[in-house]
Amino acid sequence: MTTAATSDALESTALVHLEKGRYRDAVASYKALLKTERRPQWIAGLAYAYSGRAQGLAAKGMLQEAIGLWRSRAELCGTPLWDGPYVGWLIADARVAEVLDHLAARRAATSAPDGRRLDEQLATLEAQLAPTLLAADPAILARLPADSLLQQHRPLALAALSAYSSKDAAALETALAGISFRSPYRDLRTVLKAMVLYETDQDAARAAIERLPLDSPFESLAAPLRTLLVAGPERLQRWARLNSAQQTMALDLMGCPQAVAPLLQSLVGLAGSTALLAPPALFDLVLRHAHELPSTLATCAWQWLAPWAARRGCDSPRLFGNPSAADQECATALAVEIKGEWDHAETHWLDASDLLEDDGGTHDHLRAALILRHIALSSAHLSSDGVLDTYAEEMLTRSLALDPLDCGVHVRLVQFWRRNGNLKRAREQLEAGLCHFPDDVALLTEAVENALAGSAFKKATASARRLLELDPLNRKVRALVGNAHLSHAVKQIGAEKPDAAKKEIIEAANWLTSVVDQGRMHLLQAWTEPEGSAERLRLAQLAVTNWGGGLAAGWRLLREAQGTFQRVGLTTSAWLLSEAGIDTSKALTHAGLLELAQVMEQESPIVGKGLDSLVVWRKEIARMAAMQAFDADACVRLCEAFRRHQDYDLAEKFANAARKRWPDRPIFVYHAVAARSGKMGRIHSDQDFSDLEKAQLRAHQSKDIRLAERIERLFEADDPIPDFADLDFPGALDSPIDLAKLDPEVFRKVLEESIKYDGGKSFLKNACQDLGDALVRQVERECAGDSKAFLRRLVDLIVTKIVDGFSAPAPIAPAKIVKPQKPIPGQGNLFDE
Repeated sequence: MTTAATSDALESTALVHLEKGRYRDAVASYKALLKTERRPQWIAGLAYAYSGRAQGLAAKGMLQEAIGLWRSRAELCGTPLWDGPYVGWLIADARVAEVLDHLAARRAATSAPDGRRLDEQLATLEAQLAPTLLAADPAILARLPADSLLQQHRPLALAALSAYSSKDAAALETALAGISFRSPYRDLRTVLKAMVLYETDQDAARAAIERLPLDSPFESLAAPLRTLLVAGPERLQRWARLNSAQQTMALDLMGCPQAVAPLLQSLVGLAGSTALLAPPALFDLVLRHAHELPSTLATCAWQWLAPWAARRGCDSPRLFGNPSAADQECATALAVEIKGEWDHAETHWLDASDLLEDDGGTHDHLRAALILRHIALSSAHLSSDGVLDTYAEEMLTRSLALDPLDCGVHVRLVQFWRRNGNLKRAREQLEAGLCHFPDDVALLTEAVENALAGSAFKKATASARRLLELDPLNRKVRALVGNAHLSHAVKQIGAEKPDAAKKEIIEAANWLTSVVDQGRMHLLQAWTEPEGSAERLRLAQLAVTNWGGGLAAGWRLLREAQGTFQRVGLTTSAWLLSEAGIDTSKALTHAGLLELAQVMEQESPIVGKGLDSLVVWRKEIARMAAMQAFDADACVRLCEAFRRHQDYDLAEKFANAARKRWPDRPIFVYHAVAARSGKMGRIHSDQDFSDLEKAQLRAHQSKDIRLAERIERLFEADDPIPDFADLDFPGALDSPIDLAKLDPEVFRKVLEESIKYDGGKSFLKNACQDLGDALVRQVERECAGDSKAFLRRLVDLIVTKIVDGFSAPAPIAPAKIVKPQKPIPGQGNLFDE
């Protein structure tokens, strides 16, 4: 009983050692157990412990010790000696002769009853020997029989390696063709094919190398390629785990010299200590290893990293590498752009472009074209909906002259000329683009839009059919042509030409297939039928059914009607809705209103004086806004939808109601002020201006950058730069203004007109910057609340400061603080507003 308890305890201890990887202790425990009894599970446990211990020693390079333990495992546990990693350890320990002796014994045993299995083992053993025998001496090779595939295919394998090294594609193909799938060198063929593919198609190379097993005898040759095909930071970590020869091979595959290895080793160390290596740290690292790098590589590294270390990099271009003047300008431009100073960056980009153009090389011209495109497509030269300004058009035209094969620039310029109404220039640009890219989908789409803009329906149809042959699923072009036909049908209905309208609707049906478009076609077809006819009622009701019924369908119907007929008031709207089977007396629901918002988000706005697609339901929707029954997200969605379609009254009502429930949400302040601004053309009051400033501050604090930018655009729209081109200034100059010779009356007139433009807000802001807050407040107190006198005094001071300052600069005297005067009753302080 005592012996059994001791065995159980010892067995439990051995299992714990196995689970925790303490194989040496596990071996000792199982040996002690086997002295008492040879149980199968104890023998298996000892074999597992021996295997783990041997593999751990082999991983540390202690191959002789690992081989000895593996032999002990076979003797004590009865496991096969030549299975597992034993052959690989013998080969790595340069004991190839023992493996060859075993191979000869295996060959002699192939006549045994289980010879087929022995043949498979023999093939596996030969495959393990293949990499070593490629570099074996003649004495070793002499021990192989003449009919061995190791001997027969070795010259082919060596020829393939030689052909790959000399980049002889034909010789490589011939040598690899001679290595059959039964050859011990078959994995070498897979590796070499993957390496060739790596130079031209990395995806194909990745697929090829993944077919090679990780335990392949040629894995040591495949490991560098596997490393290079890994994406992200893991590639560098894997490279560091390769041995020295494999690292050199990986660098050679990348086209990098061996001198880069110390830099990469340092990178591995830094990457292991921090989650993300900052560009300035990378710059310092390259600077320390710059003397080890070839000049070309050092120059490229400077171009990549100098913009992120501007003070040390851009100001010191000779720290490493030899960047040209154009490279230096590019680095400086990018550094300034990173800081957010676009105007300054644009100047450097233009200088870099000029330098590259002057160099005259094709590569430099392509770089210059890329820079000009970068300038043109910056946010400074694009509107909110992506429309180019005139300066951007000039940059893209210059870019296209340097790189005529940039299809994207052709498309942009065609769009620019069409949107600016110059269809002739748009057609010329389109023809130039189609000469280079006759089958480009984007250019053919522009061809359709150009033809439709010029009312050339046949040409648009021809271009659309050609485009659909290339891109059968292109919904945009189908919608363009189909909606063009429907627009023409609308004109025919308005002109009371029903037969012509029906023809257009039939043509549109060949292009439009969506349920919404089907509803629109049914409605227009209904309006070609006589009033009160059964067919008219059927088609109108079918259109509403296609649209899902309810408020959203009614909005679509009235929207279509107001775009078709001249006068669609409340009475006509109610009649058209009744004709289509929409009950306007039915109470609206919250779900119906949200469904309307979804539809309004999908449809493009139709802007026109007197158009009101919600005229029937406006009062009820306004009451729903006052009920405050929607959550915050729903209110935002409704405000966005109504403002998108310029229904500022409803947008304002929902925004004001939401502000009462959520006063700390800046989005509702924005929508309320934006709605009032949309109705009046400017920010309505100083209170709105102040509320908007506070909302922008809260948006910045909550990291809502999009809302802060929208508020800023609202400010800019309210305060554009005044245009004084039509003003008749006394003594106006034809040439650019010279401040030293500026007529004070001209300057005074400019200031007065700017005050009229926005009530003096911008003028007061600039006056505080130029004169100082103390002096402005003193003048305000002296004027005792008289705003006109206050502004006149400031104008006088500004004129004196600017004009006299250029003619005879005088020392600045500190402002004399005057005792405040009591303001006139009924008049407040301008700054209190």
